[in-house]
Amino acid sequence: MSHIEPNDPSLLTDLDVDYGPFRCCGDEDLVFLRCRHCGHIWVECYECSTWYVDLGDLIQVRSSFLSDVSQRLACPSCDVPFGHFYYLGGVNGDGYLATAEQVIQAGHGRFLSAPLREKHGVE
Repeated sequence: MSHIEPNDPSLLTDLDVDYGPFRCCGDEDLVFLRCRHCGHIWVECYECSTWYVDLGDLIQVRSSFLSDVSQRLACPSCDVPFGHFYYLGGVNGDGYLATAEQVIQAGHGRFLSAPLREKHGVE
């Protein structure tokens, strides 16, 4: 069952990622994130707070762990700060998640789950 529950059904959840290419904590819980300012798309493991900031080079990772609610993460591409500390929770998540179309348009369709790749004709 997904732990990510957006209000907008077109947004992707942790059930929509192909987990095969990603390695971090061994208990990966992955979700696509999208910057609403520059459109950059990356993947987060919300189990261990790892960001895969460049989907063309999965070696490039960054920690997304914050312990102080006054802190904010920022887009790894344009460095614009997030508006929320709890960016994946409740109504906030809709502003940070990507759609399948956005992931495909960014050239990252290969990281979609097999059913989504088939649905959208991605090889």
